[in-house]
Amino acid sequence: MLTPFGQVNVQDVLDMILVAFLVYQGYLLVVGTRAVNVLRGILVFAGVWLIAEVMGLTTLSYLLSRAGTVGLFALVVLFQPELRAALERVGRPRGRDVAEGGVVLQDLARAMERLAERKTGALIAIERKTPLGEYAATGVRLDAVVSVPFLEALFARNAPLHDGGVILQSSRVVAAGCLFPLQSSDGTYRRYGTRHRAAIGLSELTDAVVLVVSEERGSMRIALAGQLGPDLNGTELREQLRTLVYDRQVPVNRRVDRTPDDTAAATGPESSSPASTEAQPRERA
Repeated sequence: MLTPFGQVNVQDVLDMILVAFLVYQGYLLVVGTRAVNVLRGILVFAGVWLIAEVMGLTTLSYLLSRAGTVGLFALVVLFQPELRAALERVGRPRGRDVAEGGVVLQDLARAMERLAERKTGALIAIERKTPLGEYAATGVRLDAVVSVPFLEALFARNAPLHDGGVILQSSRVVAAGCLFPLQSSDGTYRRYGTRHRAAIGLSELTDAVVLVVSEERGSMRIALAGQLGPDLNGTELREQLRTLVYDRQVPVNRRVDRTPDDTAAATGPESSSPASTEAQPRERA
């Protein structure tokens, strides 16, 4: 087939389709992660190098080309966790994910219900696209299957890891006793205790779904995208988890709140408030 760009055959069309598909899949792997900002920086860097080449700026072009070579190796080292997570997602069978996810969802929801019934505070972050390795490094590394007894033991009142956060990756508990950053915006959540504010803070900086159980009221809530949702019952919690973690959609009944404060540990007192906007007393740790 003759085009303004010359002769184009079936192989050329197939080649373009495959390249477009790979570029799109690569975008899906990095969107929502810190690698997106780095990708923007790389594009700016490449643009400057291209301008230097076109304008014949030999010295600048040489320096940028050498810096680019070193930068490629630096990126591999800096983003090793992200690259590993991306390759795991590519190689993981989808059917297996769904099967394991259903079991994990039920065990996680049941554990949350039992912790809420006993008014035992809990903080659980479920990793999605944004790697949580830097937060897992602040706690105790684990590699355990998600189960009701195990989660209850981690958050038992006298347990050494009770006050920290737990991180789930796929169907595994990868860390416990972790420190999460507190929210960092306008001060709306200053009336909340540390556990709830840590849930909000982590959800501001990552796309994680963060579950929190109130130690004072025994309520279950979800923090997502810097906002804290309303109290949930067991059925609602399961629906939210299924939608957010497996279908990757934002729930329509999420309450809109904004957040405050600086970075701190996910330990200490916590508080949970009802769906109204009235300030509630802080909970004890």
